[in-house]
Amino acid sequence: MAKKKGSKALTIIFRIAALALSVAAAVVMGTASQLAVADGGRGHDWSSYTVSYSDYKALVYFVAASAFAAVCSAAGLFLVAVNRKAGAVVAVIDVLAQGFLFSGAGAAFATRGVVGVCDAAGAFCGKVAVAAVLGAFAAVAVALAALASKDGGRSLRGCCDL
Repeated sequence: MAKKKGSKALTIIFRIAALALSVAAAVVMGTASQLAVADGGRGHDWSSYTVSYSDYKALVYFVAASAFAAVCSAAGLFLVAVNRKAGAVVAVIDVLAQGFLFSGAGAAFATRGVVGVCDAAGAFCGKVAVAAVLGAFAAVAVALAALASKDGGRSLRGCCDL
């Protein structure tokens, strides 16, 4: 009995961490913007422009995916805390949350590598990287929560055999 209570407490801790990290990732990315100043070159005047996450579809996807994963994490946390027989539903929620978090983090890292503004807007690129790392950590927290659950993620056994 003590092992079951310990595993439930551990999975709840990881689920709270996943929820907090998902929200933090969405907030950090949602506030990522910077005024960049660029040399016009060849005697042209200097110009300034604002770089924001909303300028890049992959970063907008990251914010939406992180927000959706936060909702999934909250639902999983609620179900684990109040419902003992929700193992399969929680497992599906965990898979959805991980999928969105990892794909969002990948999109953010890929965009950061492609964006040509990192020389002029280093703080913006830094925020994008921090948000992507938070999203990846949130996905890992979801995975650890699933592994720490009393069934160790076995509630979907046999569902996906090919």
